[in-house]
Amino acid sequence: MSVIRIGAIDDDRMLLGGLRSWLAPIADVELVLVTTTVAGYLAEVDREAVPQVVLLDLNLRDNSVPAENVTRVLATGAQVLVVSTIPDADGVLATIEAGASGYVTKDQDLEVLVQAIRDVVAGELVVSPELAFVLSRDSRPNRPQLSPQERVILTAYASGATLAAAARRAGVAYGTAREYLERVKRKYAEAGRPTHTKLDLADRVREDRLELRGLGGAAE
Repeated sequence: MSVIRIGAIDDDRMLLGGLRSWLAPIADVELVLVTTTVAGYLAEVDREAVPQVVLLDLNLRDNSVPAENVTRVLATGAQVLVVSTIPDADGVLATIEAGASGYVTKDQDLEVLVQAIRDVVAGELVVSPELAFVLSRDSRPNRPQLSPQERVILTAYASGATLAAAARRAGVAYGTAREYLERVKRKYAEAGRPTHTKLDLADRVREDRLELRGLGGAAE
């Protein structure tokens, strides 16, 4: 019998302690890493034995962005199962769009959580009743999946910064920033939302509730 290595990222230390005790009797699941932040996970994860599934709290107290947390954990090679007690439809949808393999609430029985972990390892999307409800009520326009760097360029440029200033904000060369911006426009076009001008980009940021960076519109 193969054992599934899992990690957990949650700022509720009591829950993390309880999780270790609850999962101990489960023969095919082993909790190998617990941390309170994604940064802590990245610092502690063993790159030679990355957890197969990470249980990631939706809203951490460090105010990190849920979708970006998913992206950072996925980059280590783990799959992500989002867990939460607080209903946050936008946050849940954003994590699924970022690549999370499912969403469960913390009030579920342990058996439900363990089966969800097994389903993730099997390559399935875990659609809990709560996630199904959120998906059924999603009335947002189609949103393309943007990389963190593409999002930085988009929000900076759309907020009034020049492309050169946006490039500096993202820490990339001007040519790279221009390439990111073209990718953003192409992704929106593929999503059926053509975006040609800077005003169009600002509209997309507003429609998708992306965070506008307070860079101002000074020419640089």
